[in-house]
Amino acid sequence: MTGRGWKLPFKLLGIPLSLDPSFALVLPLFAWLIGSQVPAYAELLTAVGLEVDGDALARGITPYLLGLTAALGLFASVVVHELGHAITARLYGVPTKGITLWFLGGVAQLEDMPRQPGAEAIVAIVGPITSGALGALFGTILGNVPMGDGASFVVAYLAITNVALAVFNLLPALPLDGGRVLRSLLALALPRERATAIAGAVSQVLAIGLGVFGFLSLNLLLMAVAFFVYNAGRAEVQMETVRRAFEGRRVRDFMSADPIVVDVGMPIDRFRALKAWKAHPCYPVVDEQERLLGVARMSEAEDAGEDTALRSVVREAEKVRADDDMEAAVRRLASSELGRFVVVDERERVVGILSKTDVVRALEAVQARM
Repeated sequence: MTGRGWKLPFKLLGIPLSLDPSFALVLPLFAWLIGSQVPAYAELLTAVGLEVDGDALARGITPYLLGLTAALGLFASVVVHELGHAITARLYGVPTKGITLWFLGGVAQLEDMPRQPGAEAIVAIVGPITSGALGALFGTILGNVPMGDGASFVVAYLAITNVALAVFNLLPALPLDGGRVLRSLLALALPRERATAIAGAVSQVLAIGLGVFGFLSLNLLLMAVAFFVYNAGRAEVQMETVRRAFEGRRVRDFMSADPIVVDVGMPIDRFRALKAWKAHPCYPVVDEQERLLGVARMSEAEDAGEDTALRSVVREAEKVRADDDMEAAVRRLASSELGRFVVVDERERVVGILSKTDVVRALEAVQARM
């Protein structure tokens, strides 16, 4: 979900916004779903005392224009929800890398979760509070500002869905806000790893319940949410294991030392021959002073002509320093394009490679000692 989207040409409070490719599917889908239910929503609003001409709203393309407007308003509300998390995390000194909108809503990508006791609960609970406040705001507007039937429908929809969003996010299932609150409160009395395991178990039970209910009610969206919650809850438990394994350690402790490096002047046919000796997707390329210039991908070199200079296929390297924090490096590695970092020293000389294989090997060693 991260690293694959389209960045919007502006920031909110200094935070970049991105659209995941799935957003291009879900926006028209939501617009159609909302639009197709305009008559039902109109009847509901009339039943609670809001006079809305459902017949007029259901004519022509009107319901689908209302659906698109409501869907855009819903995703804008999700952005405000995630900004609540980001601003609160900032108060604890934790920056936000960005906010991404995707198929199931949005996510604020925090650099880390605040480690102070109870801080995660505070950061998490602000999201539902923000959504609840938005719902109250839209409800107040609806009851006090005269507007046409179409505007009344959209504002009423946003009031209802923001309250629903607040309630849903309070479910005690990771990675929902309620699950983070549960873990944070448990961590006040238990080791964080144990608290995460308990919260993860609760998440899986709730996800199975949601999935069964979604199946029986033929609700595909609810089944998708259940699938996401189940797998994301497991991922949270695994990431806590990673955090414990690498906490306080440095990249140099886990990297593969003495990697194969390639001189920028190497003929491209000799470079391609490396594949038969030790096959890697890319190789670090260095200059005459043995300083890192970038990486050369074997796939690009194989597509290049015989007269191509190796320098022309050198791309910017994803790199870390040997004394960087290993836990932070692993979080970055999870979204790495190639799944490997070039490790350099303070003089930009290559001293190792850190790959996902190194991380898996280290975790297996930790589990073997348990």
